Amino acid sequence: MSVEQLEAEILSLSPEERQRLAVWFEENRQKLLGDDADDLNEDQMTEVVRRRDMALAHPDLLEPWDGTIERARARLNEVRRSKASAG
Repeated sequence: MSVEQLEAEILSLSPEERQRLAVWFEENRQKLLGDDADDLNEDQMTEVVRRRDMALAHPDLLEPWDGTIERARARLNEVRRSKASAG
């Protein structure tokens, strides 16, 4: 099966099935990609898993990606303005 066929199959899955696949892939990443695939130390991986579990358990706490860049730029502009007026 080609990568394109795999991609098409994955996209045809329900959101719940894709979520299960993503969790499975992350749990098996090292076996699939080899020892070099994971540059995170144990503490970092623990934090990634904790955040993933929190996101899965409480999706209502997540912010949508749409508008994230604009919000970040607006916040940076606020900081710049406050520094300029203070300096």
